[in-house]
Amino acid sequence: MRRLTLLIAVMLTLAVATTAQQVEDLQRAITLLDETMSKNFTGSDMRMFDTYDTSTHQGSGTADVWPYTAALEAHCSVLEALELLKDYEPQLYADHHDRLVTRLRSLYDNLAYYRGSLTLVSYAQQKTWRIFGVHRGARNRANVAGIENVYDDQMWICRELVRAYRLTGDDDYLAEAYNLAEYCIDGWDCCLDNNGNEYGGISWGPGYNSKHSCSNGPLIQPLVWLHEIYAARGDDEVANYKYVFIEPDNTRAFELRLPSEVFREFAEKIYAWQKKNLLNTSTGVYYDMLGADGTIQYVKIGNRSYRDHVATGNRGGTAYTYNTGTMVAGSAELGRLTGTKAYFDENARLCSSSISQFTKAVTKDGASYRRFPTDEKATSGFNCWFNNVLIRACVDTYEMGNSSAKRSAKVLLESIQDDLDYAWEHYLQDGCLPIDLLDGWKGTTVTKGFHQLAFASEYAMLAVWHERMNPTSVAPVASDPADPFDQGASRVERFDLSGRCLSQADGAGIVIERRTRADGTARSARLWYR
Repeated sequence: MRRLTLLIAVMLTLAVATTAQQVEDLQRAITLLDETMSKNFTGSDMRMFDTYDTSTHQGSGTADVWPYTAALEAHCSVLEALELLKDYEPQLYADHHDRLVTRLRSLYDNLAYYRGSLTLVSYAQQKTWRIFGVHRGARNRANVAGIENVYDDQMWICRELVRAYRLTGDDDYLAEAYNLAEYCIDGWDCCLDNNGNEYGGISWGPGYNSKHSCSNGPLIQPLVWLHEIYAARGDDEVANYKYVFIEPDNTRAFELRLPSEVFREFAEKIYAWQKKNLLNTSTGVYYDMLGADGTIQYVKIGNRSYRDHVATGNRGGTAYTYNTGTMVAGSAELGRLTGTKAYFDENARLCSSSISQFTKAVTKDGASYRRFPTDEKATSGFNCWFNNVLIRACVDTYEMGNSSAKRSAKVLLESIQDDLDYAWEHYLQDGCLPIDLLDGWKGTTVTKGFHQLAFASEYAMLAVWHERMNPTSVAPVASDPADPFDQGASRVERFDLSGRCLSQADGAGIVIERRTRADGTARSARLWYR
């Protein structure tokens, strides 16, 4: 009996610890996000500094649109975690939700300093677009010509605006996301080879011929989401998407189609193209790019000129975590959408390969850790954010992948959790974490808001992951004054003796039941058999 009592006590402690993990992660995410916004953004127009010095407490330079997009992402990630935990932590939700929604909208409104217009001659049409340039400029008049805009920037923004729409219901986010998705799809190389097949792939930007993992893979997940949003309209969906293509005789044509159909079609086409052309089958992860001559070429059809296909060279470049991460997310989403086994299998292979290719076992203070790729200094690379893309894809995989994929994703998620926690406990400096989570600042005091926002996003998505693994937010139960274990509880959680959170549908067995008041206090527990 004494051993059973001890077991009950241990399991209750573990259950409480599990519950606390997602709350701690979310609190740290909010802290990092607020610290970064206060230190790395200035003025009512929300100009973002390029770097921040923790010794002088000063920011300098102006960030490009890509780091600015990381602020959108971090806000969406924290809001996603707040939504999941709002029943368990109502005060945390009340303190932060509305103000973060407001700040997210302000970030979006001031994204206009990167926005500009251009008339682009693409493979099948000429059209004027409103998109985002690399560098900040005058409001709605930024330079977006040639290499001043790249497709991957539009894709990252598109992804976060779809998330923002799903989290807030603000139609402005959806309209902008639609526009950016359409612009990126217009960059698809629809020129035909000698067999009548499209060459496929999206170049790095309209001013480039090279085709990159980062200018294809990031679009897959938001395209799946857009497909679902428009397909949900059912008979109210309008066939108003102008789909342009090339006929076998090389003439250009178009047809009006349902947006949901086009978005799904291109999610699958882009995935298939990238897997065929950029997967390194010997390592199981993705190459960076296909090189090509830099001269944009045109072909004249009738009295109109169009962009022409340019042959690409060999695959190469560094295998970055984010290029595999976007395909992890893409395979998870397409597997969920289609139920196709091949997507689930590929998702599992990519997660497994990511462990061996991107992490290295190290020992710190006598404990084992896995080191993710890092840079020599904060101003010389972007591995912090690259890793974040892989991590958030692992969270998606744990929700949607098969059992093999979940095991590998769990290793990666537990590893980044350990690394972040180690840095938080040993190296937190002026509200910032070092880019080398295990070895610290190493004499430097300079960081980037870009990297800090990546850490905030990771902590928020770890909170999402823990909550999905062991849900804390369950339906309220009525108080029973006659039940000494009730104590006015608002929530009931049940665990088996292994610590697994149980649902009402789980079968009979010994159950540890914990009840909690609405304010999170007065936890009580009992052991019973059902």
